[in-house]
Amino acid sequence: MSMQRSEALAMLAADQRPIPDDQEFIADRFQPSDAYGVTRLFYAVYGDGYPIDTYYIPERLVEENRRGTIRSVVSRTASGDVVSHVALYRSSPPNPNLYEFGLGLTLPGYRSTMAFFRANQQLMELVGHDGIDGIFGEAVCNHIITQKLSLQSRMLETALEPALMPARAYQAEQSAQGRVGCMVYFRVDRDCPRKLHIPHPYREELTLLLDGLNLERELIVPDNALPAGQGEIDAQRFDFAGVARCTVTTPGEGLAIRLHELERELRNDDYALIQFFIDLGHPWSGGIVELLRSQGYRFGGLLPAWFGSDGLLLQKHFVDPDFDGMKVHSSRGRSLLELVRRDHGRKEL
Repeated sequence: MSMQRSEALAMLAADQRPIPDDQEFIADRFQPSDAYGVTRLFYAVYGDGYPIDTYYIPERLVEENRRGTIRSVVSRTASGDVVSHVALYRSSPPNPNLYEFGLGLTLPGYRSTMAFFRANQQLMELVGHDGIDGIFGEAVCNHIITQKLSLQSRMLETALEPALMPARAYQAEQSAQGRVGCMVYFRVDRDCPRKLHIPHPYREELTLLLDGLNLERELIVPDNALPAGQGEIDAQRFDFAGVARCTVTTPGEGLAIRLHELERELRNDDYALIQFFIDLGHPWSGGIVELLRSQGYRFGGLLPAWFGSDGLLLQKHFVDPDFDGMKVHSSRGRSLLELVRRDHGRKEL
């Protein structure tokens, strides 16, 4: 039986052994013997504030890497200290072969070295192999460092999430005054030809975003009618962020009623943002898009291979999206920002 979070934090707090700044290191895939070093690294960078227990509990890290739900790469010294870490891991997508890219952190004394670069370089070699067909990542827009890293990792901008995270999430580094938006990057190395039902209102936007992704897609006009029935929405609530991420699990004419109920609940709880992830592999996706657009949802972008088939992100803000405050590195990213801003400013007739 693995230890609990409180036990792990007590163990880490008691370990006062310093890690010298001048050690040689190598980048390597995670080994079970690295687990304690990774937990020390997370504790050194985040204190007791990281929200996910796994990264404080060595046994869980070993098990998740064994199962393949996390694929970690570390930079390790000869004495066994872990000075940098980055990973691919399963998160929100229904597609189990689409991994999120993140969990990158480095000890302060090694941030001017090649420790993170070498670890990330080795991590990217995993993409396209051993069940990792593609990767995605959310790069914050209060600075451009992670945006540059995403491009260096051969990922491309496909979606934008304005005002996604509250400023208090960045309190420790004091890098944000208001809510922080994210640019979403994708890279798909293993894929097959697919049908893509492109809703007419977003044909131009989605065609532009497909450019450069090297995906073989047959573009089809979807059905704007919804089938009879109530319909079902799966909503994941993130109370800390004030964000709900929703998927239509069953289409139906009754979805409008469920949508109003959901919005009322979330508005009462002071939520800032509702996102819908729409599966464009289904002909009925057009009806979902029409319903959401009529209720004030606006374009967020393309989510390649999110469901296996591609997804469309629509979102509705109850706070200022602060487009002008977003720092965007590339010309493709700035074009995407303008597409999202343009649709956000659209008024219903």
